[in-house]
Amino acid sequence: MKQINKVIVTINGSEYPMVGEKSEKHMLKVARYVDEEMKKITSVNTKLSTSDAAILSAINITDVFFECCEENEELVKENEELNKKVGTGDEEIKLEMKKLELSLQGKIKAEEDLNTKIEELNKLIQEQKSKISDLENNIQSKEKEIENFKSQNDELKTLAENAEERAKIAEQLSSKFQNDAYRVQLEKIEIENELKYFKANR
Repeated sequence: MKQINKVIVTINGSEYPMVGEKSEKHMLKVARYVDEEMKKITSVNTKLSTSDAAILSAINITDVFFECCEENEELVKENEELNKKVGTGDEEIKLEMKKLELSLQGKIKAEEDLNTKIEELNKLIQEQKSKISDLENNIQSKEKEIENFKSQNDELKTLAENAEERAKIAEQLSSKFQNDAYRVQLEKIEIENELKYFKANR
């Protein structure tokens, strides 16, 4: 059973846990390569989001990966051609074949490293997408809260306007009642005076 290693790496200013069967040194090397690639991209366009920079980095690394694959295929073909000529005993051909084998091994190793880098970039992209989704959901929630507050504010304004209108009506009625009461009081006094007058002249 292979040993599982874990290391914390820093990419584009953020820390991420890396877990794998590769050595810590290898994983740090991969993360450093990805970090340098993202820094190159963001230095050219500082307005790029982290997820956009990660996607462009993945494209660049994948492009290098495909180039290595094409070179590997060419080396394999050349190696097969040389294998057909090995039986001739030509020492020069054998030496050239050895060189190609060593080069092929190097390309295979580079291909494995690129595969690892692509996997790490895909993880970063998924994490960034998840963070963006959480932020968008949070924004939508806040927008709903704002709409509710606006609705409640409009209702309170309407209630305040209705209360103000009722207060004006009440004030008008109170003034009318006071005027009517004063008029009735005057009429009462006038009647009382007339009554006194009739009583005095009987």
